[in-house]
Parts: sequence; C-alpha cells; structure tokens
Amino acid sequence: MKNNYSNYFKVLGALCLLLLISGVSWAQYTVKGTVRDEASKTALPGVNIIVKGTNTGAITDALGNFQIAINNNDKATLVFTFIGYLSQNVEVSPSKTNVEIILVEDVTKLEEVVVTGLASDIKRSNLANAVSTVSAKELIGTTQIQTVDNALYGKLTGVNINTNGGAPGGGVSVQLRGIASLVGASQPLYIVDGVYINNATNRSGRATVTQAGASNQDDAPNRLADINPNDIESIEVLKGPSAAAIYGTRANAGVIIITTKRGKAGKSKISFEQDLGFARPQRLLGVDNWSEEKIRTFFPAARQAIEIERFRQSAGRTYDYEKYFYDNTALLSNTRLNISGGNDKTTFFISGALTDEDGIIRRTGFKRRSLRANIDHKLTEGIKLNVSSNYINSETDRGFTGNQNNTGASIGYNIAYVPNYFNLFPNEAGVYPINPYFSENPVAVTDKGINNSKVHRFIQSFNLTANLLKTDNSLLRFIAQGGLDFTQNSTLVYLPEDLQFQVGQANPGDALVGKTENLNTNLQLALTYNFNVGQVNFNSQVGTVRLNFRENSLLNRSRGLAPGQKNLRQGTVQEIIQDFGVFAKDVGVFAQQEANWNDKVIATVGVRWDKSTLNGNADKFYAFPKASLAVNVANFDFWKFKSVVNQVKPRVAYGETAGLPDFGRTFTALNAANIGGLLGSTVSTIAGNTNILPERATELEFGLDLGLFDNRVVIEATYYDKKTKNNIQNLTLSPSVGISSTPSNLAELSNKGWEVSLGGTPVQKDNIRWFTRLMYWNNRLLTSRLGIPTYTTGAFGTALGTFLIQEGVSPNTIVGTPQISPGVFTVWGNSQPDFQMSWFNEVNFLKNFQFTMLWHLKQGGDNINLTAFLTDSGGTTPGWFGDDNGDGIPNGRQRPPAPYNNAGRWVQDASYLRLREIALYYTLPKNVLSNLFKDKVDRIRIGVSGNNIFTSTKYFGYDPETSTFGAQSIASGVDIAPYPTQRRIFGHLVIDF
Repeated sequence: MKNNYSNYFKVLGALCLLLLISGVSWAQYTVKGTVRDEASKTALPGVNIIVKGTNTGAITDALGNFQIAINNNDKATLVFTFIGYLSQNVEVSPSKTNVEIILVEDVTKLEEVVVTGLASDIKRSNLANAVSTVSAKELIGTTQIQTVDNALYGKLTGVNINTNGGAPGGGVSVQLRGIASLVGASQPLYIVDGVYINNATNRSGRATVTQAGASNQDDAPNRLADINPNDIESIEVLKGPSAAAIYGTRANAGVIIITTKRGKAGKSKISFEQDLGFARPQRLLGVDNWSEEKIRTFFPAARQAIEIERFRQSAGRTYDYEKYFYDNTALLSNTRLNISGGNDKTTFFISGALTDEDGIIRRTGFKRRSLRANIDHKLTEGIKLNVSSNYINSETDRGFTGNQNNTGASIGYNIAYVPNYFNLFPNEAGVYPINPYFSENPVAVTDKGINNSKVHRFIQSFNLTANLLKTDNSLLRFIAQGGLDFTQNSTLVYLPEDLQFQVGQANPGDALVGKTENLNTNLQLALTYNFNVGQVNFNSQVGTVRLNFRENSLLNRSRGLAPGQKNLRQGTVQEIIQDFGVFAKDVGVFAQQEANWNDKVIATVGVRWDKSTLNGNADKFYAFPKASLAVNVANFDFWKFKSVVNQVKPRVAYGETAGLPDFGRTFTALNAANIGGLLGSTVSTIAGNTNILPERATELEFGLDLGLFDNRVVIEATYYDKKTKNNIQNLTLSPSVGISSTPSNLAELSNKGWEVSLGGTPVQKDNIRWFTRLMYWNNRLLTSRLGIPTYTTGAFGTALGTFLIQEGVSPNTIVGTPQISPGVFTVWGNSQPDFQMSWFNEVNFLKNFQFTMLWHLKQGGDNINLTAFLTDSGGTTPGWFGDDNGDGIPNGRQRPPAPYNNAGRWVQDASYLRLREIALYYTLPKNVLSNLFKDKVDRIRIGVSGNNIFTSTKYFGYDPETSTFGAQSIASGVDIAPYPTQRRIFGHLVIDF
C-alpha cells in the first residue's frame, strides 16, 4: 500500500511539474499600438513589426493599428520597419503593452533593403557593397521621363549614359563602371520582378535603305522603352562583379533590378494622374548666310554662274531648314489610373497607362499603352504567392535622321549641303523640286517616308514562398521564382518610288518589312535557412537557376514597288535581308552564407556555377565566387562619439562575373551563294572557335560609409579595381590558310574608379525641410593586354577620327590624321569623361509645397563631331565664311588645331553642365479637401516640371550626349546628324480617392 501511494505521489508530482513547465512556456502577454508618420501624423498601414531575435511578427492594418503576442513574461524589443522610413526599436514588457510609434522618413536611405543574393536581402546600413538605388520618388517624382533608362541620368554614381538621339521612343546606352568587353556585352542585365527581360535593339533595316552601313546605325530604340516608369517602385543597380557575382555569366556589364509597385492591405485606393506638356528643341545650331562673294569662294568655277543666278532669283528670300525641320512644338500627354488595396490575405495593384507624345520633327512620335496587374495572396499562413502580369503595346515613328551614305534619307545629313536661298518646298501642284545640292529632297522624305515599329509585349512573373520550418529562432523557407518575357516587334521602313533618290535607281520604291520575336524564360528554385546562434544571425541559401533565350528575326526587302504600294509582293526585286534564329540555354547553381553579429560585423561568402550553350564547351561549369565584409564600428560599445558620428562602416568586397560570347562564335557560318543559277553555300572566311571562353571580370572594392549628426549627413565613398580577362577579339590569320579571322580570348581590360556621395538634411524644421545630395564619380579604362596587333576601329577612319585599340592605352582613345609614322596616328582625345557630378535638392516648405532640382555635370570626354564635318562640307556652318585669324581663308576651310584640316578639327570636348530636372508641386490641405469633397478625395496634387531646361556647353552639336552607333561599348561618342534632344515642360495633376 505504501509503495502504491509512493508511486501515486511520484506521478502526481511529475504531472504538476509538467503543468508548471507548460504554464511557464505558454506564459505570454499582448502588445497593442498604432504607427504614424512623423510629418503628417497619418496612420501607416503595412508596417512590419517583429520581436527582435525571433520570427514572431505582425503588420499594421489600414488604420496603422497592430497587435502582437510576446511568448514570455520578460521584456522584449519590437523592431518596426517600413519602406522609406528609419527603423525603430521599442522595448516592451508586461507593464508596457500599449505603445504609440512615430516613424521618421529615411531620406538618407540607411534603412533601405537591397538585394545581396538571389533569395536574400539586407538593409543598407549593413551592406558591404556600393549598390546604388533609385526609388519611385527619385525616378519620376520630379518630372515625367519617356523611358526608364532616360530617367536614370545623373541619379547614380558609376554610370555613364549616352542617347542614340532625341527621337521619340528612347534609345539609350548605359555603361556601369566603364566597359567590360571590347565587342561583347556593354549593356547591363535587366531584371523586372525576377524576370530576365529582353533589352535588345531589334534591327529595323533603316540603315540598309539609307546605306548607312551596319544595323547598329538603325537608330532603333532598345526594348527597355516598353516598361512604364510609373509602375516602378524601386531600382537597384549592381554596378560591378563584387555585387553582381551571384548572377554569374550574364552580369559582366552589371545588373539593374527593377521592382514594380504592389498593393497594401487596407482601404482600396484609386489614383488618377495626368501630365500634359510640350517639347521644344533643346538647342539649334543655326545656319550661315550666303552672298555672291561666298558663292564665288565656295563653289568651283563651273558652278558659280548657276549658283549666282539662283541666289539672285531668290530676291533675298531665305529658308531656315533647320528651324523648319527641328524648331517645332511637340505635344506630350501621359494618362495613368491605378487601383490598389486588399486585405490581410490578398493585396492587389492594377494600373493602366497611356503615353502619347509627338516628336519635334513632323510625322514622328511615340505611343505606349500599358496594363499591369500585381496580385499577392497568402495561400496559408506560411505560403505566399506573388504574381505580376504586364502587357505593353507601343508604336514608334522615328523619322529619318542620323547617318546615311549619300542617299539623302537623313534630314540633318541632307540640309547640311543646301544653301538657304534654295526652295525645297513643293509647288501648288504638290510637286517637290529636285535638290541640286544632294541626292534627295529632305522635305519629301519627311512627308512621304515611313520608319515605324509596333511592339506587343507580355511580361509574366511569379514568386512562391513557403515556410517549411519555423521556430522562434529559425526559419527554413522554399522560394520558387521565375517568369517569361515575350516581345514581338514589327517594323516598316518605306521610301516611295517618286522620291528624288529613288527615281535614279534601277528599281525605285523601297520597303523593308521586319518581324522579330524574343522569348526569355527563367526559373529559380532556392532554399533559405535563417537561424540564430547566440548574438549571430546566419542566413544560408542554396538554389538553382535555368534560363532560356530564344530569338527569331526575319527582315524582307522589296524594290521596284508599284506606285503607292508597300506590299512586298508588289515589287520587282525581292530579297531576304535577314533570317536569323537564336537559342541559348544557361544553367546555374548557387550557394551563399551570410553572418551578422548583432549588426556590428556582417560577412558574406558565396559562389555561383554556370554553364551555357554559348560557351565553347557547353557542358563546363564556371565558378564565380564572391565575398564581402562590413564592420559597423559605431555599434560597438567602445565607440564614444555617437552624438556626432553615429555610423562608421568600413567595407570590402570581392566578386567575379562573366560575359558570354555572342551567338555563333563557336560555329563557322555557311553563306548563301548562287553560281550559274544554281543555289548553294560557301564557307565563311570567319572561322568559329569551339574553345572560346566566357569573358571574365574580377573586382575588388573598398568603401567607407559615415553617418553624422544622427544620420542627418551621410557620406559614402567607394574605390573599385575591376579587371576583365579573356576578352574576345578577332585574330587575323594569314590569307594562305583560307580563313581571314577567328575569335580569340587574348585581351584584358582594367577599370578603376572612385564613387563618392554626400547627402543630408541641412535644414529640418516644422515648416521647411531641405534635403540635398552631391555625387561624384570617375573611371579610368585601360587595355592592359591585347594579344593581337594594334588596330583602329569605329567611326569612319583616321581622316575623320577613330578609336585606338592598343596595349597600354585606353580603348576610348581617339586618333587620326596627321600620320606620325607608318600605322601611328596623332592622339586627339578620349571619349571617356574625366569625371561626372550631380547635385540633387528637395525642399519641402509651408507644409504643402515641394521644390526639386537636379543638376548634372560631365567634365571631359570628347565626341567625334561629324555633324560639324557635314555642315562645313556644305558651307552651312554658322560663321563658315568668317575669317577669325585674318589670313584670308574662311573658317569653314581652316579649322584648328594646327596643322589645320586634320582629324583633330572634328574631335571636340563634350563637357556640359545641365539642369536635368526641376519641379514645383502643391498638395491641397486635408481640411480643404474635406470641405470640398466630403472626405471622398484623399489627395490632390498639382505641379509644373521640366526636363533638360538648361544646358551650358561649348560643344557644337545638338547634344553632347550623342551615340550614333547605339549601344556599342566602343565608338559611343560619334555624332552624325542625330534627332535633336528636347526641352520638355509639363503640368501635372494627381487625384487620389
């Protein structure tokens, strides 16, 4: 009996102990509160709250309220984070369960979350790389920019941007930290909501019709122009391999990650936005007047009598063709409607936009229609699905500008040769006069020619996140991400049979009809494991990536068209200019480990292995490691200067990336041949190389970030040393082998530079706040090894200026006549800027007014100005007949530097200072809205803004930022009669319901 009682008490004691332990483990208290904005005092929905050191969290509702359970009876720290605001830590306890939180706007971006891996991110204050970011407010918050890449001007350090011209629809070359390839990828990899999108410049055939030369002179827009800038929430720019290594073989030219807007739980919001404006040419060059004396000087003796008679018949009437073609007003309209909202399970963002912008040249313009739906849904408490769908339809009429080869199908090229006393306009019967000075009448080309492209595009992405294992101190998560980008681009270039140049052809009437289809797909699977060991937080990730890229391009030409016909079958000579198909497949595997010791020391190591069908060995995996370390010195207890210097973060990072060979580098092509009426093929004299390697870049980056006076002043300084080896160059072979050249991996490049940013809030009071940011960056480029004989490339030869590719010299070096010795020419300049700076200011005053302004300075960097060559050749350059040095020779025939009339006369300094963006906005007070609309309208904002308002430059051209040869890595600074860039003025209206 005694033993029975003893056992009974033992069991009862065990049960009591179990209940006691259970009671302790289940003890908890609940914290409630509200989160508001410091400036407006309005509630902030969607704020993330997490119990520090755990995975317990909550989100504020539509009224800014939250409730969170603390699973113990001790003190705890709640961490409040929200995009665009400084995070805040608040201590709570069983005696402090009601809190009121005021969040402060993060104007210096310290709390901004940026990408550090394919499945992870980190707040900027802990970042070990110099990752530049542009928020929606910075991107289009000042003025309306036509394309995304145009909106990046002056807003990022380490970035050099050139426009192909001012034609509607964009066309921009972006280089990050110099160039990583002499012939390969020079444009960054663009990723939109996880989709590897197509940013190709599709061939239109314009250069074929105008005989300008290669397809890179088509003056076509790159496909980033399709993306509606107003849909974008943020842009992250991974400028070098140290940050972009996790993207492997596609990241040699950097990576630009675009994230679009998403809905937030709470009341549904409707936003209507309307921009109306106009554009005018940013600058005109003017023309030179004519006299009988000038005619006798300019024209040869056999022509002088004819020209003097034409001059006299004009009776003093002149025609300013530059003003006629370029000095026009273009109307601009952008209309947008956004709807967003949702609940705790499903949120949505739906937007529609219509852009309709005329060009300053007649019969040119750009239209874009965009529809987007971003849906986020919690399938369960631990599984979330994000889906983004975007359809774009755009149409562009770019007209005829830029280079041509004496066909006359370029306005600027043509009017350079027409004296202003000759009438090119049609008579009353609609007949256009023959242009005796050049091969075409530019008025007729503008009135009758067509250079049109139509794009249909669909971008679809998804992101599935599933919590596989979750405890207070650890989280295992599965992430599946991917999508597709399908683009169909249809082009038409048409010159009718009755144009002057066409009449002289054997088969007058010319049309090129093209269609290009691109399909990119990508799928990424990853496992991430976040866990704590003491005060160290670890974040591990492993995963795999699969990419597929497909392009099919067909370009047909028909000549000898029947009058008024554009149908290819109505021509007498039909040919296929291009029938091209590309398929490439990449497979990657990645692993990364991050460690964070209490926000004091943050370290990351990772590696990606990639293989691609574009490499010589399609089955070989290439490894791309990365490592970084950041130390937040001011977070250590020994730091005694927090009242003045509250952030001191030295950082170092290393990484490697690659650029893939172009499609076809591993194969020797078969060219079509017709011998005696028999079809066949001939082997190309350019041999493929089955051993070709990807171009590989390595980068070592050092930086220091400082925060002063409670982070009211933030300084970021970065130095990088980027080296690229295995650069692909064509190796010229002896003619005796029967092959002219084959690609090789012999060249090496070096890019070194500084990036410095100083930002802060010098004035912050109740009625006024002034935020300012000054940025500086430079890059020094060198061909450290060539491996093949020195050569020149780009532009049009040494007589006009070309680029030198030589070991120990920058490939941006411009050389030309006079010749110093066999094969050695005079160095006249360098197309790379010495440095660039930008200065941004935002002033909020009188509570409801906002003024913003962005200045951009480019110092140094030369262009080969062949627009000036054309106008000098035609005698139309302003001041052509002047004689500045008094030696009796007109300026137009004797340009410095000495010895006169060599290539140096066309190499001109393209430095400038430009007011890129300026705006003034007013937001109606809440009480006014309430009285007028009875709380049915949340916000009304009105404003005026401008783009490219003021430019100071000594460069004689329509824009010092020109790039006739499109997105080429070399030869981007060649200026040949481009479409002039514009000064754009807008009025804005925003209504939120």
